Amino acid sequence: MIPSRDYIIFDFETGSKNPHKAQPTQLAAVAIHGRKLTPQPGGFFNSEIRPILDDEKAIEMGLDPLEEEALNITRKDRKTLAKAPQPKQVWEKFVKFVNKYNFKKTQWFAPIPVGYNIINYDMIIIQRLCEQFGPTDKNGNQALFHKIHKVDVLDLAYGWLESNPNVKSMSMDSMRDFLSLETDNAHDALQDVKDTANIFIRFWKHQRRIGSKTKFEKAFADGTLYV
Repeated sequence: MIPSRDYIIFDFETGSKNPHKAQPTQLAAVAIHGRKLTPQPGGFFNSEIRPILDDEKAIEMGLDPLEEEALNITRKDRKTLAKAPQPKQVWEKFVKFVNKYNFKKTQWFAPIPVGYNIINYDMIIIQRLCEQFGPTDKNGNQALFHKIHKVDVLDLAYGWLESNPNVKSMSMDSMRDFLSLETDNAHDALQDVKDTANIFIRFWKHQRRIGSKTKFEKAFADGTLYV
């Protein structure tokens, strides 16, 4: 059996849409036991993050200024964010949180990152923050999470639902509606993490049940090929 690693399901809220320049305004996460698929004791993280509120200064630093549309979606305002902790403070606490679940203290046994659309969004921000504050490996790549594995719940759900005629969109809001999840606190990072965790655990358990009963070994021994 492949050695177990824990999963860290996380989500950023940001002040704009471009992950290469967006300023994080909130970071939340939950640690999930690698085998039990249950939350680890004390396994929640949540913090708002103070962005650069001066638009001209943000642009000078190569970052997007805060967009009112994004603030409205995430129900945040500049006055409240001005009191949030600085990015470095939040990041250091988050790194410490993730490292609690890296039991062998090597990147090969680091937690596996999980999220909704993390490949094209949240992991890009993770890479940026690792470059800015650490940790990175000798090649400059993020060294906080597992070196190879990632689980994007967007892709996971797509794999199971792409032929379902009742699924009209793969957006998180669509998934909430399709799976009958509450939408009251949608676009709060902590609520998004909880919703993503519930979707991930549901699909992962189902996948494990089917996978354990399916014989893959020597699957092509009879010469049947598709390509």
